[in-house]
Amino acid sequence: MTLLNELRYTDPQGAIWIAPAGSHVDGASIPKSLWSIMGGPFEGKYRNASVLHDVAYDQHNRPWVECDRMFYNAMRCSGVGPAEAGTMYYALYKFGRHWKFTVKRAKPVKKSELAAQTDQFPRAIPVNPDELNAARDWIRSAEPNLQQIQERADAGR
Repeated sequence: MTLLNELRYTDPQGAIWIAPAGSHVDGASIPKSLWSIMGGPFEGKYRNASVLHDVAYDQHNRPWVECDRMFYNAMRCSGVGPAEAGTMYYALYKFGRHWKFTVKRAKPVKKSELAAQTDQFPRAIPVNPDELNAARDWIRSAEPNLQQIQERADAGR
């Protein structure tokens, strides 16, 4: 898909995310194995979030974890329910194609902060449908926050 108009989103921290007119997106940041569960990337309430996420993933100018959080927040702003948005966030965090990102700072950064901003283990692994279904059931029943979803996705790595 090629965007005919610019798409903008301001996240809860005030960061502005822009998908410029002319951007090409293919839905690749949402694994095809999820399309049958959640729907395709160009349909439904999360379409704009998907477009912004694809562009952010192509640009690599922010840490991947920020891009994934933007996707979650943009989905919620578009009316996607917490369980579906949480499940998609889990899938991206666990199975997504991530990159190393080094933050250049004038002052030293705590190791824990750097770990949150830099993926030490770039990966893209096949989605495990059983694991994803279990995570979705857990998200529906436990109503975890994003940190708890990340911790579950990181468990067993």
